[in-house]
Amino acid sequence: MDKSGDREGTAVEKILDVLALGRVRFHELSMRGRVVLSQLPLNVTMLFICLLVALTDAREFDDPGFVTAQACALALLAIAAALPWDRIPYGWFLAVPILDFVPIGILRYSTESTLSGLGILGVFPIMWLAGSGYRPRIMVPIGGVAALFMVWVPQFLTGRATPHALASDLLVPFMLLAIGLGSSVMTLSAMAQQARVEELLERTENRERLLNTVLDTVDVGVLVLDDDGKSAYMNAKQRQLYVASLPNGVPTTRESELLIYRDGSDQPVPPEQRPLGRVIAGETIEHEVYQLGHGPDARTVSISGRQFSGASGNNAGTVFASTDVTEVVAAVHARDKFLGAMSHEFRTPLTNILGYAELLQDDTSLSPAAKSDLQIMMRNARHLNHMVDDILAASLTGDDAASIRLPLDLTELVRQTSDSFGPEATNRDITLDLAADTALPILGDRTGLVRILNNLVSNALKYSPAGTTVTLTAREEGEWAVCEVTDEGLGIAHEDMGRLFTRFQRSDAALRSGIPGTGLGLALAKEVAEQHGGELECTSEVGVGSVFTLRLPLRTAKQRMTLS
Repeated sequence: MDKSGDREGTAVEKILDVLALGRVRFHELSMRGRVVLSQLPLNVTMLFICLLVALTDAREFDDPGFVTAQACALALLAIAAALPWDRIPYGWFLAVPILDFVPIGILRYSTESTLSGLGILGVFPIMWLAGSGYRPRIMVPIGGVAALFMVWVPQFLTGRATPHALASDLLVPFMLLAIGLGSSVMTLSAMAQQARVEELLERTENRERLLNTVLDTVDVGVLVLDDDGKSAYMNAKQRQLYVASLPNGVPTTRESELLIYRDGSDQPVPPEQRPLGRVIAGETIEHEVYQLGHGPDARTVSISGRQFSGASGNNAGTVFASTDVTEVVAAVHARDKFLGAMSHEFRTPLTNILGYAELLQDDTSLSPAAKSDLQIMMRNARHLNHMVDDILAASLTGDDAASIRLPLDLTELVRQTSDSFGPEATNRDITLDLAADTALPILGDRTGLVRILNNLVSNALKYSPAGTTVTLTAREEGEWAVCEVTDEGLGIAHEDMGRLFTRFQRSDAALRSGIPGTGLGLALAKEVAEQHGGELECTSEVGVGSVFTLRLPLRTAKQRMTLS
C-alpha cells in the first residue's frame, strides 16, 4: 500500500514538473499521466469560470445546467485518473476528449446570458484529438462533428432549431475544425521529425556500439582525450597497457607518475617529454617506442598520436594508438644475438682457413694441381666470409648503423674501392676504369658506405664476362654527391627490377648463372643509402649491362664550418 502511494506521489510530481516546464517531458510520463495532463487544462479553465461566476453572478451556481457541466467535467477527470490506460487498447483514451464536448455544450448553453463565447472551450478536446496523432483523418472530423453537436443539440432540445439559428452557430464548430486541422498537420510533421531523429539516434548508437566492439576487438590500444585533455574513451587493450605502467600496488594514478621508460633507461621519461603532454601541446608523434612498467610484466609499445579537429575546425581532442611490440622486440634482440654469435663462430675458423691457405700458397713444394685446388679453397672461403659479413650487417642494419656521421670524401672512397678491386679485375680479365677527379664532401658512416661501394663493384665484376669494362664515376650533381658503377654484364630483366633491392631475392639470370650470392648485398646497400638521406637506383638492359647510381647529400657549407 505504501508502495502504491509512493508511485502515485511520484506520478503527481512528474505531472507538476511538466506543468512547471521542468526537466521531465510529456512523453516520459506514463499513459495515465499523459491522459490526466491532457484533460487537466479543461478542468482548470472550468474552475476559473466558477471563480468568474462567483464574482459576477453567483446565482449561476443554482442553475442545474452549470452544476451538471462542472460535475461531468470532474467525472471525466476522475475517469482519466482512475482507468489503467496502459492495459486498455491504445486509442480508447480519445473517448475522453469526445465526451468533453458534453459538459462544454451544457456549460455554454447554461451560462449564455452571463458568459458568452464559452464554446471556444472546445479547443481543448479538439487539440487533444488532433495532437494525439492517432488516426487523424478520423479523429479530427469526429471532433468537428462533436463540436457541431455541441452547439446544435441544445437548439433542437429547446425547440429553437431554426435555419437562421443553426447557421449562426456554425462559426464555432468551423473554427474548432480549422484549429484541429492545423494542429494535426503540425503534430504529424513533428512526429515525422521525431521518428527521423529517433532513427538517426538509433543508427548513431548502433555505429557507436559497432565502433566500441571493433576497438575492443583489435589488438591495438586506443585512447581518446577531449579538448580539455580528459580521457573520453579507452579500449580494453589500452586499459591493459595502462595497468602495466602503474607502480606496484597502485590501482590508479596520474599520467605523470606512470612508469614510462625509453632507450633502455632506468629513469622514467620526464613529464615534458612524455607523448601525452607533447601531443596535447600540438605535436604529432609516429611510432615512438617506449617501455611501460618494469620487471617481467613490462611491455614495450609503439605509440602514435595526433590531435583531431571538429566540424567547426577547432581542436576537438587527441587520439593515441599504442601497439604492443614486446614480443617483436624480444624476437629481434634474440635474432641479433644469435646472428652475432653465429657470425663470430663462423668467422674465427674461416680466418684460420684463409691464413693457413695463404701460408701454403707460398710453399714451393706444392704441385700445380695442388696450388689450383688451394686457389679454389681460398676462393670459397672468401665467399663464405663475405656471406658471414652480409648476415652480420643485416643484423646490425637500423638506426644505429648510420648513427656515427663523420666528414668524408666520396671521391676518395671510390678511389680506394677501385684500388682494392684492381687485382680481382685483372684476374678476371676485366678493365676497371675510374673517373673521379672532384672532391665530394659528405657526412656519413665510413663502414656502411664502404660496404655499399664494395658490394656494387663486387657485383659488377661477378656478373661481367672477361674482356668487358667496369667504370666507376664520381661526380657532383646539384646538391648530391653521385657515384655510378657501370658494367657490361648480364643485365637485369624488367620483371626482376621490382625485387632487386629486396632481402634474400636474386634475379633469375643470376640464379641461372650459378654465381653464388645471398641476395642480401643490394638490399643492405639501399637501406644504408637511405639512412644517410640518399638513394640507390639501377637501370639495366639484358645482354647490355647495368648502371647502379648512388646519391648522397653533399656536406653543406654550414656543416663544413661546424666541423672545421
